[in-house]
Amino acid sequence: MAQMKTGTYTNPSSGTAATNISFGFDVDSITVYNQTAGSIFSWNSSMADGSYFTVTSGAYTASNGFTPLAQSTAVGATISGFTNANPGVITVNDTSTFGFAAGDTIEVSEVADDLTGTNSLNGTFTIASVTATTITTTTDTSVTGYSVYVSGGVVTRVSDSNGDPVALENQAIRGLTFGTGVIGANSDVVTYVAFGENSLV
Repeated sequence: MAQMKTGTYTNPSSGTAATNISFGFDVDSITVYNQTAGSIFSWNSSMADGSYFTVTSGAYTASNGFTPLAQSTAVGATISGFTNANPGVITVNDTSTFGFAAGDTIEVSEVADDLTGTNSLNGTFTIASVTATTITTTTDTSVTGYSVYVSGGVVTRVSDSNGDPVALENQAIRGLTFGTGVIGANSDVVTYVAFGENSLV
């Protein structure tokens, strides 16, 4: 018996953009049914990454389709900036996957800073607020003593707003990136059926 996963999603009404969907396995083939538009898309692992076949029109498209995604580890958000400000603002790739919320205690690690201050940007902070790609801390990192961010870093949750410890979980995605050609228009309802590369037997 083959690995298989089905699912349905509604594309956000705020705009269409490529999205990552985790299946928990490497995908061998997928068929996507756009229930709103009536279109059907297909891809299999013998096709080029990023390509797709539109079943309803018979057209093959070489870009903006399905791309395999196999992350090895994702236990925290990847940092791309940490502003020396009052309060400090951390720019990350994603906050929702890891459940960051106001009041959480977080650990910042692996940041390369310029070592000009006595306090590194690596350390423990409390979250004041969160957006899709930023974490604002309760700490004033603009004061003398904090080094300046250079590159890298990961932020993980240590405890929630109640002070309860949060266990590290690998949120790495094994699945596909759905490109803009197959994701559907705003508010489209889409159903997919994906089969894995490996047998369950």
